Amino acid sequence: MADIVIFGAGEVAQVAKAYLDLYARDRVVGFTVDAAYRGSDTFLSLPLVDWERLDERFPPENVRLLGPLSYARMNDLRAERYLEGKRRGYEFASFVHPGSHVHAARIGENSFILENNVIQPFVDIGVGALVWSGNHIGHHASVGDFCFLASHIAIGGGTSLGERCFVAGQVGIESRLTIGRASFIGSGAIVKQDLADESVVPGPHDRPARYSSARLKRLKFR
Repeated sequence: MADIVIFGAGEVAQVAKAYLDLYARDRVVGFTVDAAYRGSDTFLSLPLVDWERLDERFPPENVRLLGPLSYARMNDLRAERYLEGKRRGYEFASFVHPGSHVHAARIGENSFILENNVIQPFVDIGVGALVWSGNHIGHHASVGDFCFLASHIAIGGGTSLGERCFVAGQVGIESRLTIGRASFIGSGAIVKQDLADESVVPGPHDRPARYSSARLKRLKFR
């Protein structure tokens, strides 16, 4: 059992605490956000502290971190805070919902995997992966560090997703493809070809766009 501090103070952090309270042996003891986003001293009746001063209230020898659970800036925020946390001496927890069928060869730390997922044998899940509900990840596939998978996604066996990809809901990706790092695949898309780094497939029946996913980092989704 470990004491957990969740990075975030919004709806997703609230959801994460609810899942950990129900299914994990770990105990949530607080929350943290960047100082610029901290609007109060508590969240869900627990301490909410500045990320920049986290070690003053929750030193790394006493807690593990989970998050950020955000795809802000095409998953860059999650990667940056994870790497900074490691430099500051923190270890990170993971959560895998007991209602998923998970036979992966590896699941990286700071991953958050919710219910009704089927993850077949020999799958490799990277560090900081967020896998929402009801997905299928086929055998020998790989999901790179800091990817975000929404719901009702089917990834064929042997397919490789590069790091920091964002895959929206109801997407199908055929077997043995290579999806380049930081690609964005929009809702309902069916991917039948390899994608270069930073590709954008906006939605159903769309070919990859001519602009890079770096353009999407300016959007205000969190």
